[in-house]
Amino acid sequence: MFPGSLTMLVSVTRNTRERAHAVALWSGFLSAGAALSPLLGGMFAKVGSWRGSFWVLVALAVVSMVLTLALTSESRSPEGRELDIPGQITFAIGLILVLYAAVEGPESGWATLPVILSFALGVCFLAAFVLVELGAKSPIFDITLFRNRAFTVSSIVAVIGMLAFLGACFATSMWLGPVQHQDPLRVAVPFLLLQGPAFVLIPAVSRLLHRVAPTWLLTSGFVLMTVGCLLCTRLNVTEPGLTAFIVPDLLIGVGFALCVSSVTAVALDSVPPQLAGMASATTNMLRDLGFVLGPVVVSAVALSNAARSFSSNLKGANLPADQLGAARGIAAEGGPMVVNSLPSGTLGSAAHGLALDALGSGFSSAFLICGIAAAVAAVLTAVGMLGIRRPHPSPVQSPAEPSAIEPGGAPEPAVK
Repeated sequence: MFPGSLTMLVSVTRNTRERAHAVALWSGFLSAGAALSPLLGGMFAKVGSWRGSFWVLVALAVVSMVLTLALTSESRSPEGRELDIPGQITFAIGLILVLYAAVEGPESGWATLPVILSFALGVCFLAAFVLVELGAKSPIFDITLFRNRAFTVSSIVAVIGMLAFLGACFATSMWLGPVQHQDPLRVAVPFLLLQGPAFVLIPAVSRLLHRVAPTWLLTSGFVLMTVGCLLCTRLNVTEPGLTAFIVPDLLIGVGFALCVSSVTAVALDSVPPQLAGMASATTNMLRDLGFVLGPVVVSAVALSNAARSFSSNLKGANLPADQLGAARGIAAEGGPMVVNSLPSGTLGSAAHGLALDALGSGFSSAFLICGIAAAVAAVLTAVGMLGIRRPHPSPVQSPAEPSAIEPGGAPEPAVK
C-alpha cells in the first residue's frame, strides 16, 4: 500500500511544491492512524473485548477498498514493466532469513547454529539479489540508484533513524505496560505525543519541505529525537505518572515529523518520475526494516542488561531462602520481566522490587541506544547531504521527458 500510494502522489502532482504538500499529508495521516490505533486497542481492552478492535479495522479496510476503487486511476510506466521473479525470490528469502536471525538471536543466543546459518544464508541470498539485479532486464530495484548521493544517504538514515524512533516507541510501551503494569489507555496516551505531531504539523512540514534544504530538516529532526531519547534515560521506573513523558515524547514526535516526510521527499525527488514507484517502495522497505530492528535491538539491550542487573542485585538481597530460590529459578527461565509480574504472596514475588529496578535500568539503556542511533543518523545526514539543496518549484517531468538523473548516471541528485 505504501509504495502504491506514494506513486499515486507523484503521478498527480505537477511540481515540487505540490509534491512536498502531498508527502506531508501522506506522512501526517499515516502517523495519525498510528497515534489513534493504541487508543482504539486500549478502549476495547478496557471494556473487556479487545477483539472488537480488529472488527473496526476490517470495516476501515473495506471502506478504504471502496474509496480506492471509486476515486483512483492507474498510472503506468510508458516502457512497460515485467515481473522480476529471480530478484523477488532472492531478496525475499535473504531478508526473511536475516530478520529471523535478528529476532531469534536475543532469545536463543547469537552463537547458536540456527541463528548463524540464518545470517550466513541470508547474506548469501542478498548478495545473489545484487548480482541478479545488475543483469536483469526489468529489475525490481535498480542498484545504480545508489550512485545518487541524496538517495543513498536518505536510505541509510531511514534505517538508522526509524530504528531509533520505533525503538523508543517500543521501549515506552514496555515501560508503561509489562514493567509498570499501567492501564491500557494510559499506555496509549504517550503515543499521541510520539505520532500526533506528524499530523498536527502537516501545514508547517509542507512549507518546510519546499523552503528548507533537506539536510537541515533531517538533521534537525534527528537531533530532536536524540535529545528526547536521552531525556527518557532519566525516567524513574517507580514513578507511574505520565508527566515525565511529555517533553521527551514531544521532542521525539516533532523530530519524527520532520524526518519521515523529509526522507520520503528526498527519495522521490532524487529519481526520475518513471522510477518513483521503485524509489518509494525502497524507502518504505528500508524504513520498515528500521521499524523491525527497533524492537529487536531494544529487547536485546533492555532484557539482557536487566537480567545482569537483577542477578547481581539478587546476590546481595536479604530475602527468605524460599523466596530467593524461587526468584532465582523463575528469572533463569523467564527473566526479571516474569518475576516483576508475579502476584503478591507467591513464591519469588518478594523480589518484585529488585526486578522492577533491574527492568528500569535495562530500558534506560535501551533509550540510550535509541538516542545514539538518532545521533548517528544526524551526523550521517549533516555530512553526507552537505551541499544538497531543496528542489526548485519547477514542473515535475513526465516519464517521456529526459530525467534530471538517469539510473547509473551522474551521482548529483535531481533536487540540487
